[in-house]
Amino acid sequence: MKKAALSGGAIIALSANAFAADPEGFDIAYQSITAADLARHIETLASDEYEGRAPGTAGEEKTVAYLIDGFRKAGVRPGMRNGFEQRIPFAEVTRDPAFALSMTMDGATSAFEPFDDFVAFAGDASGKGTIENARLVFAGYGIAAPEYGWNDYDNLDVDGAIVVLMRGEPMREGDDAFFMGRELTEHYHMDAKFKLAASKGAVGAILIHTEESAGWPWSLLQSGGSGATQFFLAAEGGGAQMKSSAQISEPAAKALFAKAGEDYDALTEAAREAPGAGRDLGATARLKFDGATRRLKSSNVVAKIVGREAPDECVVYTAHWDHIGVNRDAEGDQINNGALDNATGTAALLEIAEAYAKLPQAPRRSVYFVATTAEEKGLFGAKYFADNSPCAPEKMVAVLNMDSHFPFGSQKAMTIPGFGYSEVQDEFAKAAKRIGRVIQADSNPEVGGFFRNDAHPFAQRGVPAIYAVGSPLDSELTEGSEILQKYVDYVTNKYHKPADEYDPATWDMAGLVEDFRIFFDAGLSLAESDLFPNWRYDLPYRETRDRMMAR
Repeated sequence: MKKAALSGGAIIALSANAFAADPEGFDIAYQSITAADLARHIETLASDEYEGRAPGTAGEEKTVAYLIDGFRKAGVRPGMRNGFEQRIPFAEVTRDPAFALSMTMDGATSAFEPFDDFVAFAGDASGKGTIENARLVFAGYGIAAPEYGWNDYDNLDVDGAIVVLMRGEPMREGDDAFFMGRELTEHYHMDAKFKLAASKGAVGAILIHTEESAGWPWSLLQSGGSGATQFFLAAEGGGAQMKSSAQISEPAAKALFAKAGEDYDALTEAAREAPGAGRDLGATARLKFDGATRRLKSSNVVAKIVGREAPDECVVYTAHWDHIGVNRDAEGDQINNGALDNATGTAALLEIAEAYAKLPQAPRRSVYFVATTAEEKGLFGAKYFADNSPCAPEKMVAVLNMDSHFPFGSQKAMTIPGFGYSEVQDEFAKAAKRIGRVIQADSNPEVGGFFRNDAHPFAQRGVPAIYAVGSPLDSELTEGSEILQKYVDYVTNKYHKPADEYDPATWDMAGLVEDFRIFFDAGLSLAESDLFPNWRYDLPYRETRDRMMAR
């Protein structure tokens, strides 16, 4: 077995596989991924009967049962020692809607409006996180990145304070050598910022939301579109933790700065330009959060094909089955069906598993199909599987994640957040070329698409992981174009809303079929190889991968 990870360039050898001698057998499997089968799965999983597929609900029970039945019918084996389910213990915190945020300056107290101005969150699984009379300290982006010469906490005392933070990370237009240009780094992530702030002694955090930095509108939080519950892995703990946090709308943030006698625009612009703009705002704040905690278990659903020569090595397909469930406070339709997000990817798991089962022989390596839970709550199912997989991390060849594929007809491209990050991408380029597509970078990397899907937890652990989705060419997305309007309509009117429903009259499945045949083709090439792809040299995941492969 060739254990050495590859070192740059295309993985030419991966295109040769055992099915080159049996193109008919490959073609039968490839062609078995059909629009009719995908539509049937999506229509079922996104029906009202499944109640929005929230973890820990009757909707989960129906979803898990459907997936297990689907994998059995596809002809693949259980992926866990005791069956198809990987049971995960969670603590679920349900937020009391009577949360509160107020600030006091020169003896005058001002209150902010829940949902309209801010939304509060628990700091840990206890669900108890009220902070009284804490200093408010602006800490810029809340990043300490010595490799880029940036430290927002240099000479800034945040012990016992609530830190006010900007989303994202520093960028300088046209300077790709600064941080990673428009590409984001691990410092961008909210979890990383909160952990760092807690390690500096902060007891809470207020994160400023802008649509530009978040990639989604404030209305999603305002309407409860991201859910009124939080999940924590029951085994999590240790290290410094904050009591609670909040996200605040930009208008409310401007009001907060003004009440503290500061110019929001000037101060945030200074924080974008250089570290050292942070300061004590001279005000104190009270952040009240109270929630009820319940313990529950939710399941990843795992199936596998056992490799014929190297069964301990594996290619992993992932797609999250969960969505955000039912919003009992909403008027009218209360079920968030999650047809596009992510009944599409979940259906693909079943179809691709069946395609592998139709091959004339099993691939050289094992292949896992993992329907993850609690992606919408923080990628928790993927995190848990990455840490508790039956396939050891150093034996994982690659992870291929499918999430939210668009039913807008045949497309010309596959868009890849984290473009050029790993050699796995080379296999997608070849598989896309087979059907006349090209691969392209995410045109909006600053919203963090690479970090906001189930591939990311595997990347953090060193395993080459990729998320790709069918799309038009960037040149087709011109202002006023019909295809651009379809994307805008989905993000504005359907994303995390009851309107994300399957509609056979308007869904054109051709692009979905193309997407998932590409995933099948690329994964099969990896499963037939004896080589291990790697990360680009300048990424932090490369060092982690090199260490694991040297063991």
